[in-house]
Amino acid sequence: MGTLPILKAEEISQTIDAESFTVENSVLFSGPLATTSFTTHAKFEVRSPKRVQFEEGVFGTPQLTDSIEIPENVEVLGQTIELSPFREFITPLQDAATSVARSISGSTPFKFLITIDRAESWLLTTFLDEDLCISRGDASSVFVLIKEGSSLLPPTL
Repeated sequence: MGTLPILKAEEISQTIDAESFTVENSVLFSGPLATTSFTTHAKFEVRSPKRVQFEEGVFGTPQLTDSIEIPENVEVLGQTIELSPFREFITPLQDAATSVARSISGSTPFKFLITIDRAESWLLTTFLDEDLCISRGDASSVFVLIKEGSSLLPPTL
């Protein structure tokens, strides 16, 4: 049995800026007709050498591609569906989606504050070396981060 290919996470990254005390998380998603990215930004305060407390966060608006490429076919539930016969009907949808993408991509990010009396979001680093960081967060989350360019990552093609 096949799966419905709605979205695929193409790239996941986190950038920590120790000078400005900010962290950026980003995910690049791709679907059968479009690619979009979602980014969050947060400010943090160092509480100890192993623990940081998040103070402010920003959810960025999705950044959609300017032009949506229509593939020759898509796979749905294990079956390949040929799209070329539908191109003349899909083109107006493609134009409308491109227009929506441009308007959404220019929207103001949603910003929220984590006030000190409610500040519950934290991150505790339990292992750190040159290539690898393992952290635990509130809500029982565990993060395993590998530094870009590390020999622990598989080679890119």
